[in-house]
Amino acid sequence: MNLFDINWLAILVATLLPMVVGSLWYGPLFGKTWMNLMEVTEEEIKGNFNPRQAYGISTLMAFIMAFVLANVIGLADHGSAVHGMLLGGFLWLGLLVPYGYQAVAFEQRKKQLYFMSMAYNLVVLLLMGLILGGWQ
Repeated sequence: MNLFDINWLAILVATLLPMVVGSLWYGPLFGKTWMNLMEVTEEEIKGNFNPRQAYGISTLMAFIMAFVLANVIGLADHGSAVHGMLLGGFLWLGLLVPYGYQAVAFEQRKKQLYFMSMAYNLVVLLLMGLILGGWQ
C-alpha cells in the first residue's frame, strides 16, 4: 500500500465524525453530566469559548486521526468495515485508554470524566474504522 493510496472522501467524512458525535455526546446525551463533572455552567463555557480556534484545531486533529487510521488499515491489508472497526478499537485500547488515564493519575481529573471521554473516543474510532475500512 502506498501512503497516499487512500480514499480521501472517506477521510473527509471520518474527519467530520468527531464533531457530529461530539455535538450529540456532549450535548443532548451527556452534556449536563459532563458540565457537572467539569464543575462549569453553560454560561461559563460560552463565555470562554473561541469557536474558530476550538473547531479549527479539532478538525485538524480529527483529520490527522482519520489519515493515520486509514493508513493503518491499509498497511494491515484488511480493508473491510469489520477490520477497520477492530483496528480502531485496538488503537483506542492500546493508545488512548492508557494515555488518557494520565489526566486522572497526575492531574486529579475525575474518573467519571475519564470514562465519559474514553467512551466518546471509542465510539468515534469505531465509526471512523467502519467508514475507512469499509469504504474502499
